[in-house]
Amino acid sequence: MSEKQHPSRLRFNFGFFLEAPLGTSRIYELNYPTIQVDELTLTPLQGDFTAVRTSEGVYVTGQLHTIQHTPCIRCLEDAVLKIDINLDDLYYYPPETTPEGEYSLGEDGYIDLGPIVRELTILGVPLHPLCRANCQGLCPQCGQNLNEGQCACEVDEIDPRLAILQQLLD
Repeated sequence: MSEKQHPSRLRFNFGFFLEAPLGTSRIYELNYPTIQVDELTLTPLQGDFTAVRTSEGVYVTGQLHTIQHTPCIRCLEDAVLKIDINLDDLYYYPPETTPEGEYSLGEDGYIDLGPIVRELTILGVPLHPLCRANCQGLCPQCGQNLNEGQCACEVDEIDPRLAILQQLLD
């Protein structure tokens, strides 16, 4: 049984722009408490963007804000990340004028911002997300979360061959 496709809530009809004079603009406000964009759950997705008719198509610019939950790289607890999504894209029309790798406004007049919002959200997540700046991480021996307290593991003595390096730190 195939999974039912739901229409994107980030799909907007810009067909009226195709007959509008150059410079015609419209502001769109988004305020989704929760929205699913492919495998990402964005809670919330808020902000606004402006669409402007240009000689090449429709220019979309604006700023959206969301929160992404991901595991902390040190302690594996939930890291809550505030992500700003800056929209700054030209959707070419007619589609055959679209340079390779760029976006186009479909013949039906719709633009789906879902793929670009997904991409910019993923790019906004740091390579090493932390639950907090001073996260202590996990004990490498017993796995105790050191943010919640110290573990009972004994500290190993320094390898005698590396003792000279310890003197440099002292």
